[in-house]
Amino acid sequence: MNRLKQLLICIIILTLMISIIGCGAEKEEESLPPDEYTVIIEDYAFQPAEIKIKSGETVTWINKDSVRHNATDDTFDTGLLGKDKSAQQQFDEAGTYDYYCTPHPYMKGKVIVE
Repeated sequence: MNRLKQLLICIIILTLMISIIGCGAEKEEESLPPDEYTVIIEDYAFQPAEIKIKSGETVTWINKDSVRHNATDDTFDTGLLGKDKSAQQQFDEAGTYDYYCTPHPYMKGKVIVE
């Protein structure tokens, strides 16, 4: 009977240790900075309209409207995106990128690369 109790206590302690170690690893991962940012195209607008990133990071545009949109400026163009389609652009040079949608030029956004 004593051996059974000892075994049960060891199993409980081991389970608790594994749980604690697992929780610690999760917190470290959550604190890492994102290397990808998302702009949703919806209701004929870029959301968020302005995004700040670091050099070398990537922005993803996802179109949620039923009409086709793009994001373009002098240095990049996502191409026309249908509903639920996406495109990515990596920004390697610091600066401000004011972009718009070609079919709907009143739709404007900004990527600020630090």
